[in-house]
Amino acid sequence: MKTSVKAYAKVNLTLNITGVNGGFHDIESFVTTVDIYDTVSVSSRRDDKIIVEMREAGSLIESVPQEKNNAYKAAKLFSETYKTGGADVKIVKRIPFGGGLGGSSADAAGVLNAMKKHYKIECDVKPLADMLGSDTGYMTSGGYAIISGRGERVKKIDSETTLYFVLVYAEEGVDTAACYKKFDEGFDGLISDNALAVNAVINDDVKALGKCVGNALYLPAVSLNGEVKRNLEEVRSLSPAACGMSGSGSTVFALFESEELCRWAVDKLKRKGLDCEYARSINPDVAVFGSKNGKKKKFFGLFE
Repeated sequence: MKTSVKAYAKVNLTLNITGVNGGFHDIESFVTTVDIYDTVSVSSRRDDKIIVEMREAGSLIESVPQEKNNAYKAAKLFSETYKTGGADVKIVKRIPFGGGLGGSSADAAGVLNAMKKHYKIECDVKPLADMLGSDTGYMTSGGYAIISGRGERVKKIDSETTLYFVLVYAEEGVDTAACYKKFDEGFDGLISDNALAVNAVINDDVKALGKCVGNALYLPAVSLNGEVKRNLEEVRSLSPAACGMSGSGSTVFALFESEELCRWAVDKLKRKGLDCEYARSINPDVAVFGSKNGKKKKFFGLFE
């Protein structure tokens, strides 16, 4: 018997770097979950082994050693904390590697959520998640939030606004450590007004949000991967309400005012040979989303 969960990607609408603390960069970022996800499945073993299998497009991924895999670390930590024994963890990837969409953190959070559900343990998994990665704690629940510090401080933002995205993927990712190192050479860390960005989302004002979108790691990322700039220029040519880069790259995004405009943009970009897709913001923590302005409610649960 297995338990499966959806591990959703995130988009950084803003990303400010506010300083350095203990050798790590402090950030303040307005984030949202989007409806692109990896599927994480957990089943029990008779021994104490933790076995993680990752697949992408049906093919087994063998490039990440178990001990360096955040999903493995999450399963091991949960097992040791709650004495649950061994587990088989299977992950079907859709979130791209090195794309700034939080795929590794999403998988770790998904493993914790799946094991909590599978073993019927009533616990808050965020403290465990915070031990595994900067934004893993946020990824256990998702939705709109301001994350700060190293990403472990999470302030949820209550809004029913649905944002419509075009995500454009680069052929190569951007190494996060290299991007922060490049930032340290002298880039501006305070790019966005997060208070205005939050108010724009609460008020369902995409045009106002467009004036706030920004990422302090954009120029450092561009210096490491020129495709980031080229992709952003391509999507900007379609006159979106806003466009930017998520995380440390290499994924860029554009915000449009409707699903129809997004799908039109995706078609235009694909004709130019770009790897892109449509997505929208969701709130998996509360499961029901999108009821504003008379729109039909849809279900986006963490658990399948």
